[in-house]
Amino acid sequence: MVSPFIAFVLITSVGIDFIKFFTALTYIGVILVLFFANKENSIKFPNYLKFYLLFVLYVYYSAFFQLEGKFKTIYLVDKLAGAFNILFIIENTSISKKYFDLLLRICKKVLVIAIGVIIIQQLYDKNFFLRQDMLSKSSISGTEDRLQSIYSWVGILSVGLGFIPVLLIVVERLERTNKKIIVWIIFGLLYALLTKGRWMMINALLIFVILIVNKRDKFKHILKYIILIPLISITLYFTLNAVGINVKSIVEERVLEKGEGSDKNSASTRLLAITVFNKFYWKNAVFGVGDQKYGMGSSGHHNYELSKALGGKSSQIHVGYLSLFYTYGVIGGTFFITFLILIMRKLYKDAKQTTLWGPFLGILGLVFANFTLVYFSMLEIGLVFSLLVNKYYIEQNQFKLANQ
Repeated sequence: MVSPFIAFVLITSVGIDFIKFFTALTYIGVILVLFFANKENSIKFPNYLKFYLLFVLYVYYSAFFQLEGKFKTIYLVDKLAGAFNILFIIENTSISKKYFDLLLRICKKVLVIAIGVIIIQQLYDKNFFLRQDMLSKSSISGTEDRLQSIYSWVGILSVGLGFIPVLLIVVERLERTNKKIIVWIIFGLLYALLTKGRWMMINALLIFVILIVNKRDKFKHILKYIILIPLISITLYFTLNAVGINVKSIVEERVLEKGEGSDKNSASTRLLAITVFNKFYWKNAVFGVGDQKYGMGSSGHHNYELSKALGGKSSQIHVGYLSLFYTYGVIGGTFFITFLILIMRKLYKDAKQTTLWGPFLGILGLVFANFTLVYFSMLEIGLVFSLLVNKYYIEQNQFKLANQ
């Protein structure tokens, strides 16, 4: 949970990237799991993990055989490899109540710090606690600055995938113990608004699912939040404007896109993605074209056909699932989609047993996100935490059933 701060120390003191450092540690974890395995503690390797391994291996095949990239040892600590390793470790590790309670306390503190930092970035200095190599990425207008809070040190998407899944779990735990959660809801929605990311704003609304899903009279609670959400929104609007945050501009330029050109807004880039995908996918439908720009050993440039078709209007095919099949074909795409289906089915079944939906909704955020961005790694703070917490919930539930 404290990875942004560890990453800050590693980068500023010794220049080591946190993801590579953490992935290297996951190999040690995998070795330890295998070493201590026995008949009583056998290795668990569920189907969802098998398909994620197939996807990771296919990405390596695509990069170093299909595209003939030059392999380097450093690619063994790629975030996809780290994601598989950490999923394997979680599946084969137990977590005690004492350790879980400690993690939860740390999470609350980190969420508070993240909210405080993003408010400082919005009101005083957008570069506050920002990683140096991101200083030049600020956009033209103040409302267009994609604020990263504490997460730029870990990864650009960690601002959402690191914060929101953790928030969902914390709110659910507090709600179960009858503690006040309205402040967490307000500041969680404020955080999502200040990131300026539409997909994060949408994912943040999952917090209301947490509050409704297990209620007996769901209609009553839905009606309650239909009334409560506008009241919270109005309160936030006037409060934020009073302290100098132009909510109207953020909503118009980021949500309604009134300040953007018609060829640059979100809807047009997604329509462009569909057009480009339909034009080029069928040429390499089985194996895909490979990740020529962002992948391991890549050139850093798109192929000429794709670049010309995008015409500078987008940096890539900006729908994750279309980009997945374009890049890795029906083979690699099927591996990843099957993994998503299996893990979401497992998390759904687990949530039905435990009646705790935070982990399921946390990973569901990644499913939603890939309709508007491109991201296939599970190596994000919030995603890892969601799976770890789900493992804890299931084990606690099994223990209770065994002792009834």
